[in-house]
Amino acid sequence: MNANYRVQEAFERAKREFQGGLKNPSLFAEIQKTTCAEDVYDALERLQEEQGKRGRLRHLRKIDPYLERLRQYSEVINTFVQAKAEILALIWGPIRLLLQITNNLIQSFDAIVKTMANIGDKLPLFGQYAQLFSSSGRISDVLSLFFKDILDFYLTALNFFGAKRK
Repeated sequence: MNANYRVQEAFERAKREFQGGLKNPSLFAEIQKTTCAEDVYDALERLQEEQGKRGRLRHLRKIDPYLERLRQYSEVINTFVQAKAEILALIWGPIRLLLQITNNLIQSFDAIVKTMANIGDKLPLFGQYAQLFSSSGRISDVLSLFFKDILDFYLTALNFFGAKRK
């Protein structure tokens, strides 16, 4: 089995586990609508406008490091794994969805923003590491493990905030 196939399969397995773990399966289709960082920035701009009109403007610039690190990550997985749009949507879609779902719940919204900001401060600069370790086949394994970890965070948050209410 070639290494590229093995890594592709790891990404696909993480996607299937994420999709299967969603308590509200309709969220997956919504997530797939956001496939790049620009989609997230557009959604953030709309949220800021809406919050401004209601006098509840929140400090969304705090998640810029998170978004920038994920942008680098998505570029790196495109280089090493040739990630499909549906995989990239799993990086970007949950961000937009979580912020939209929690937008009317100030404390929850702030908690999601704070969590993303904290994660962003801890994430590596993927672009630099990819250059350093590009000759190592292990970089792809690390990239797929990180993908699984980020999906675990999204799954926990989406199941808490996005589950269908009875």
